[in-house]
This record gives sequence, C-alpha cells and structure tokens, in this order.
Amino acid sequence: MKVPLGWLAEWIPLPDLDTLQERLTVGGLEIEEVIHSGPDLSGIRVGEVQARETHPDADRLSVCTVDLGEEEPLEIVCGAPNVAAGQKVAVATHGVVLPGGLKIKRSKIRGVRSHGMICSAQELGLGEDPEGILVLDPGAQVGEPLSSAMPAGETILDFEITPNRGDWVSMLGMAREVRAHFGGSLTLPPCEVSEGGGDASDDIEIAIEDREGCYRYVGCVIHGVTVGPSPEWLQRRLEDAGFRSVNNVVDVTNLVLLEFGQPLHAFDLERLRGGKIIVRSAREGEKLLTLDGEDRELRTEDLVIADAEGAVAVAGVMGGGDSEVRDTTTSLLLESAHFHPGRVRRTAKRLGLRSDASYRFERGVDPDGQSRAADRAARLICELAGGELARGAVEVLGENAPHTEELALAPERVNRLLGTKLTADEIVALLARVDIEAQAGPEGVLRCRPPRYRSDVHIEADLIEEVARIHGYDQIEASLPTGRLEGIQLSARRATTEAVRSSLAGAGLSEIMTFPGCPPEDDDRLGLAEDDPRRTHVPLLNPIQAGDAVLRSHLLPSVLRAVRGNRARQAERVRVFEIGRVFVGGPDRPEAWHEREPLQAAVALCEAGAEDLWRDPEVPVFFRAKGIAERLLADLGRRAEFRARADEPFLHPGACGEFRCQGRPVATLGELHPTVAAAFEIDAPTAVLMIDMEALDGLRDEPMRYRELSRHPRMRRDLALLVDRDTPSGEVLQVVQKKAGAALLSAQFFDRYEGKGVPEGKVSLAIRLLFQRVDRTLTDAEVAEATERVVQVLAERFGAELR
Repeated sequence: MKVPLGWLAEWIPLPDLDTLQERLTVGGLEIEEVIHSGPDLSGIRVGEVQARETHPDADRLSVCTVDLGEEEPLEIVCGAPNVAAGQKVAVATHGVVLPGGLKIKRSKIRGVRSHGMICSAQELGLGEDPEGILVLDPGAQVGEPLSSAMPAGETILDFEITPNRGDWVSMLGMAREVRAHFGGSLTLPPCEVSEGGGDASDDIEIAIEDREGCYRYVGCVIHGVTVGPSPEWLQRRLEDAGFRSVNNVVDVTNLVLLEFGQPLHAFDLERLRGGKIIVRSAREGEKLLTLDGEDRELRTEDLVIADAEGAVAVAGVMGGGDSEVRDTTTSLLLESAHFHPGRVRRTAKRLGLRSDASYRFERGVDPDGQSRAADRAARLICELAGGELARGAVEVLGENAPHTEELALAPERVNRLLGTKLTADEIVALLARVDIEAQAGPEGVLRCRPPRYRSDVHIEADLIEEVARIHGYDQIEASLPTGRLEGIQLSARRATTEAVRSSLAGAGLSEIMTFPGCPPEDDDRLGLAEDDPRRTHVPLLNPIQAGDAVLRSHLLPSVLRAVRGNRARQAERVRVFEIGRVFVGGPDRPEAWHEREPLQAAVALCEAGAEDLWRDPEVPVFFRAKGIAERLLADLGRRAEFRARADEPFLHPGACGEFRCQGRPVATLGELHPTVAAAFEIDAPTAVLMIDMEALDGLRDEPMRYRELSRHPRMRRDLALLVDRDTPSGEVLQVVQKKAGAALLSAQFFDRYEGKGVPEGKVSLAIRLLFQRVDRTLTDAEVAEATERVVQVLAERFGAELR
C-alpha cells in the first residue's frame, strides 16, 4: 500500500522520515520502497537577484545579475515581468535539463550573453502560472539545491501489508499505527453532511437474502449530481496512492477507500430496475458484464448485488457495467457494506478478478465503519459534483455479526515468553496504545478486549505479539536458552522411514514430494483390472486442479509423472524416490478413508543413453534397481529373498518380482511394461520399486550376527553351467547357497553368455564359489565334494549341465 506522508501528516503528527521508517519496520510494518514523486529538480539551485536592468535592445527583457554563491555572479537575461532585485529565485545553469526536457545552454539574447535561466513554476513542473518567475522564501540559502529550499512532490512509503492486518490498509489504520509508536492525537477528515428534501427509502428498497454473506448494507441516495473531472488536488492525491482518476464520483469512492479502508460503490440510481437492491447468492449460470468489460458466469456460491431483474454487481469484488456511473448520471445510490471475507476471497479467486475492494474485504474491514465512510463520501460528492443527499440512509443488517471475545492474559507469561520484566500496568498501557482494553481480573490475570476492527486478535499469543511490537523488539534483551537439552528417541516407524530415506539418497537417488491428488485415469494407464482394490479412491470435493479429482491409492503414478517431466526436459538419467502416504477408501464406507493412510515408498530409475565411463552401460536398468533394493534391505539389517512374479499388469512379465522378509512381501520390483511407459509418455527403459513401509515396520527384530574372521585360506571354484534360457538365475543362486554346505563363504554370478558354442534356447551361467572355514584349512576333497553336490542338485532341479 502506498502512503503519501503529506497526506498521513494531516491525520497524525509525524517524526522525521528516518525515525518513522525505523520504528515502523521494527514494529512489523515492512516498508518495501521509499518513493519521491514530483519533478526532478536536481541541478536547480537557489540564486539571489543582485541587480536588474532593462535590456538595451528589448524593453520587455531584463538583464539580471544573479548570485549563486560562487566567486563571480552570473548575468542572465529574463523575460518575466515580476523579476526584481533582492528576490530569491530558482536558477538553471548551463547543462541542466528541466523537467520538461529543455536543456539549458549559454546563449546570446538580442546581443547580451545569458549564462542560464531564472525559472517559473510551470517550467519546473510545480504549477500552472507561466507568466512570472517562481519567487522563493527570503530565508532560502543562496547556492543550495532547490529541493532543499522547497521540497517538490511527495514522499511516499510503499508498505508490504500482511494478509492478517486488514486494519492497516487505510490512512486511518496507518495513523493508528503511528500513534501507537509515537503518540499524538488523530485528526479525522470531516464526515458531517447536510441532508436535503425527500427520504432515501422512497427511492430505494434494500433487502438482504443471503444473511450470512452480508452483515451490514448501507445505502445513500444523492440527486442532482454532475459527473465530471475531479479537481487537481484529488487527482494528485489518488495518483500518489497508485490510483488513476476516472471522474469526480468514482474518485471520491476511491479516496474514501484509501482514507478509511471501506470499499464503496456508486450505482446509477436510474438504472436499478424496480427501485430495489437485493443482496443474495447468484443463481447457477447467471451472467454479469463487469466493469472490466468481461462477461462473467456466476455460481451459487458467489454473492451478488441484484436489482429486481438480475445481478448488477459481484459483491465486494466489482460492479456491473449496466449500472455504472456515466457522464449523464444525475442520481446515485452509494453503497457501503460489510461482506463475508471468505465469500469474497473465493469468488475473486475463482473469477481471477482481484480488485482494490476485494483486497480489503478479504482481509476484513471494520464492521462498524460503513456509515462513517458513506457520510464522508456523500459529503465530498455533494461538494465536488453538486447534488443533494436524501434524508435517512437505508441500513439493513444481516447475520453473523463480527465480534471480539474477551481474552485472558497473564503478565508473568508475557515476561516468560518475551524475556522482559514488564509490570501489569505497563502491559495495560502498551495494549491501550493499540486500542485493546485491558483490566485486572482475578489472581492478577488481565481481561483484554480488542476492538472490532482488529479481526486478527483471537488468542493469547496475539496479545503478547502486540505487547512485543509496541514495546519494541529491539528493546528485548538477547539471552541464551536456559532449558535442558534431552535426547529424543525416534519411534520405530520414524526410524525405519529415516533409514529408508538415507539408504536411497546414499544410492544417488533424489527425493521428490508430489501432490497427493491424482486423475482417476491413471488406473487405466497402469492397466489395473476393474476389481483391483487400488481403483477405489477417495474423491476430492474441491480439487485444486480440475484433473486431480481423487486422492492417490498408491505412489507409482506420482513418480512416473516425475520421470515424464524430467525426460521432457532432456534429462538422460532420472533416479527419484518418494516416501508418502496413500489414501485407501472402501466402497461400503468411503467416509472411513482417513482410518487407512498407509505409508509407502516408490522408486523410479530411467536411463536413456547415459554415458558414464565408470558405469557398465550393458547392465539393464532392472538390475540397477534390484541392486538398490538389495542394498536398502541390507542397510535395514533385513535378510531378504527375491522371487519372480508376473501378476502386476504395469510390469514387464519377464522382469519383475518381489522381495520377501520373514515370509511376507515387503517390496515389488520390475521393469515398466512398454504399453504403460507409452501411456505415461516415457520413452526410455524404466524400472520401478514399490516398498511397503507398513510391512517393513511390522517385521520382528533380527539380531545382528557376526562371523569370526578366518586365518585360513579361501578356496575358489568357478562353474560354467548350461541351463534353459528362461531359468530364473536368482533361483539357481538360492539352490547353490542352500546346498553348498556350511563352508560356503559366498556365491555369485560373474558371467552370462549365449551365442556361438551355446545350444539354441540355452544360456551359460558362470558362478564363482568361495569356500573357507574358521577352524582349519579345507582340503581339496572337501571342496570337490561340495562342488559336485551343487552340480548334482542343479542338474536335478534345472537340468543344468557343466560346460
């Protein structure tokens, strides 16, 4: 909000600018910018005319000797009739550019050398009189900048108003804030107005149908107005505050809006059909042409001002074009009302229509200020546009009157929270400076009642904040915390979540957080069956985005959309994970969705032509994801078994499976099915990992087992086996680990080959076995026996043959 200081000074005495800025900022009223309006007078200096002589070759010109505080005075030719010796004048010397763009140069005027210009008010942009020079105050210092001797324009403070302080969005609110910090008495502009003949109730009938949407509606009738341009003082005042001038009637409503923070609207009375004003909810599909020229379609939740035939304004937001004030308007209905902040905010947001009125209504206006603002506007309109105010403004009340409750405040709590040593009397005095009445109650507790215009004061903490603001945050002494720090032990669920997050981040994945809303069409893209329980969603009554109509029942679509977005921006490698809650409802009890909000984690790896010299480009993305899952479970201290499964429709049937711990599934892994990848517009191989955090958290603790380091040598055996191509390699490895005996230290694949020398339909798997005992050195016979046992079991189970 822009506040001209000259205007504010008419309401309350002001300190110097630096003190004002510092104190208001410390008090929580942030100043974004200090603006100096008016012409640029840099370079213009104060001079004194020492002598004036008539030009030798022009009777209407004068040759003046002007002192600028330099070694030698300047000779300047001047054509103004009022120039005289002894005057203090504004002088522009060679090279100075005047506000109108004229650059001053040394020149000869009718044979006499002139070294500058003695300026008029019009040439400096300070007035309209072009006939004579600007004569300054005799006390002006010779040689000083003109801006010091006669400040031009206005100093304007541009404040950042927080959403909860609707009382600050006016000159009255700013004056109250200055009074709270510096003291002084408020001077309000005159609001008394004379009433003429006729009763307002004879001209207009006002009714409030939506009584919750409108608390008070005041209507004043003015006849005989002449709509025209506003006087210069009013135009300049509005311009300094960031408003443009429209006409004298509209400008008055904007001026009063700035003065008291109360939005007003002027209707052309003759264009209100049926002589009625009705405050009601809009009818579904009702349309209104607003003042900005847009045809708006309204909904039943919108609050409107209507006449006998239809809507004429969107309440608290913008008026309608059909009833606006025109040059031919002679009779006015002046509206001053209090509308529900939430209703105005929702309508303005939905229509994408923000106005100065809605800005104030959304923050909350003074519920007792409607009549005062209407009287002030009526007075100014009668002064500036003529006309006569009808007797008796029509005032109608709705319901849900804004009110303030009495709050309890303990002085010792104020001092404990702020670190101060204020007495109860000092706290009462500080609160009184912001119009909060406080009286001593039982046991020393203060009973406080904020004014009705302070809609932001609801709880004890709000009162303590006011004490701190007015006392001064800079007056509160800094002190170190005195409490005792105690260790906090995480719950088992939180510890598991943090361990999963740490492991995935350590594997090089980026954590994402997505909005829980999703389109129900995601189920079709994933190919879920009609009876799949994941198709049961919790609907959103008021979704933020039209497409996100339901809450997600699993995380997979969220991470896939993240992959798609990054691939669309040419990211070759996308490695993301999310840990979040999903929302599970039921067809029989959809209202019970909040009873089931299971925690899940989802991982997506997408790699398209990534060229890392240290990374084997031949490793499919599925196995990279499998390695991340195995590392995760190992970090959690869980022994897991991987089993192939092919029942998830969104995973490739040849590259999917699940990890099981203690006999229960904890994670599902697989490569994204090509049709699903296409549906999500993902153009590169992608593997996904879905982790059931509830299942992980429900596992019983497994004691950590330690193995003694052996001093004895290891013995290695490498096996190359021919198996069917579709034989699961994981199952082969599991059989080896079970049958090789207690001396087996490790078993792992180190090669997979198919091609020349390998029969069609077969694949060669190379397995490395390491044997070692702690108590002694193994013999070749023992290792050979274990190896033969492994080969025999693999042959029986998988038809494996040694190469």
